[in-house]
Amino acid sequence: MQKESKIYVELKFGPKWTYISTVRTFVEDFMTITLEDKKKATSIAMAVNELIENAVKFSDLEGSELNIYVTKERKIIKVIVTNHASQQDIDDLQKCLRELFGSPPLDAYMKRMKDSAVSPDGKSTLGLARIRYECKAEIHTNIENGMVSITAEIPTEKWGVDHE
Repeated sequence: MQKESKIYVELKFGPKWTYISTVRTFVEDFMTITLEDKKKATSIAMAVNELIENAVKFSDLEGSELNIYVTKERKIIKVIVTNHASQQDIDDLQKCLRELFGSPPLDAYMKRMKDSAVSPDGKSTLGLARIRYECKAEIHTNIENGMVSITAEIPTEKWGVDHE
């Protein structure tokens, strides 16, 4: 992936809520410069924010990792967030993903919004549905030895962005 990437960011941080707004601000500023479009940068920052909130919320060990790649060749922005999670959280994530991918993006988003309004535990899992719908992103996961990587591939061609 890095060979075809022109622009990328890699961050590692402890699972602390106080870092989330700082990371979002950094990503939004970085993407504004990269894309030269504040609205698109804000959308990418929202996706990053949702993913790192999940990483912080569901990490059971110190250290989360954020990687962002802006590719010219494939015309996507790839955001990857990795953290360690308990087996129960991994099982819950896999169930959520089955539900998320079992419906078109808008339907899944609307269902998650309705479910989050009545969720007693605060685990709405709205973020992934939001990224999938609002950013037109493809969501992929990789789970290995307790490490969970969630990748959002956000197409830039739908925005008409070209990176020279």
